[in-house]
Order: sequence, then structure tokens, then C-alpha cells
Amino acid sequence: MRVRDIALEAHVGTSSVMRLIHKMGYDSYTDFKEYIIDKKELEKGSSNTAIPFSLDIFSNDIEQRLDNLAHRVIESDNIIFTGVGSSGLICDYAARRLAGVGINTFSFSDVTYPIASKLQNTTNTLVIALSISGETNEIIEVLTSLRSNKDVYISCITPKLNSSIAELSDFVLTYRINEHRINTHYDLTSQLPTVYLTERLTDLVYQLSN
Repeated sequence: MRVRDIALEAHVGTSSVMRLIHKMGYDSYTDFKEYIIDKKELEKGSSNTAIPFSLDIFSNDIEQRLDNLAHRVIESDNIIFTGVGSSGLICDYAARRLAGVGINTFSFSDVTYPIASKLQNTTNTLVIALSISGETNEIIEVLTSLRSNKDVYISCITPKLNSSIAELSDFVLTYRINEHRINTHYDLTSQLPTVYLTERLTDLVYQLSN
């Protein structure tokens, strides 16, 4: 269907359809249509079939956005990764990689840690939050406590562009992926996109630093 056809069936204007598509995180109607087609193809297969990893899940300007974040990493005095569950494990991995190229960084998944107090007497801190849902309550609380600190720049990596964590962030890296959950709470959604983005970020930081 064309945008005009969708608008006609929904009894709205074409601009309303496009606004919805943009709010869902797609740059164009073509990107949205390709996602729907890919999703239908995946649903034809077994639910246990592994989701293939493709760079098509990222926006066209992902390299530029990664480059922007890499510059921010280099310019910051402190880099902090935060996340819980499997995202927390990736935080540890990402922080270790950046530390390996000479960046002052650490990760924490203990959300009871008084991070806001710790950063009161520091300057130029970059926080990178990782979350599949973008609605992890513990991470939302952490980011909310840091919003008032003008020396803290918050960024996040999440597929949910319109999530609470994305809205609390100054900079967002996003991607498209099909969520896979068991019994509602156990999340089997692939973390490969997040791993790729953190690894690519480290590569760019290293290149810019040398």
C-alpha cells in the first residue's frame, strides 16, 4: 500500500501517517515498509529461529552518530556505562574495551550505588545507558537523579526511540529489532546490535586517539 492508501483507509491525512512513522523511529515510509516485510518473513519461520544480524537495522546515519559519540567519549573525563541484566553484562564488556584503549571508564549495574553523590564534585562525565525495553525502572531512576547535574551528558543505546530512557538522554543510538520474550518477563531479544555498536564505538575512539 502507498501512504495515500493508508491515509484513506484510516480516514486521516498523509501527513498524519508520516508523523506516526517518524514517531515510531523510522526515517521514511520505505524503511517502515521494509521492516514490516522482514517481520512477516520472520514470523513464517519457527519462533526458535535465530534472528540474523544485519546492518540494515541501523539508520543510514549510524556511522556519523557513532563518530559524534566517539568524539564525546574522547572529550569527557569520565565514561560510565549502566544497565541491568544482560545489558549490565554488556556494560562491563564495553567499559573494559574502552579502558583498553586508554579511556577512563567503568560500569555499574548496582542501581543502589550512590552515583549521583559520587559525581557531585566531578566534571565532564558521559553516561551511556543500555536498555532493550527503554523502560527499565532502575535505570530511569539513575538517569533522573543525574539530569540536574549540568556536568553530566547522558546517552543511551536502545531500540525504543520514544522510551522513557531515550527521552531522559541527550543523545540516542537506536536500531530496529523484534523482541523475543518468554512468559512476558524473560527477555531473549538479541543483544548483538548493542554489542556491535559498543565495539564499533571503541574502534572509532581508538582511531581518533591515534
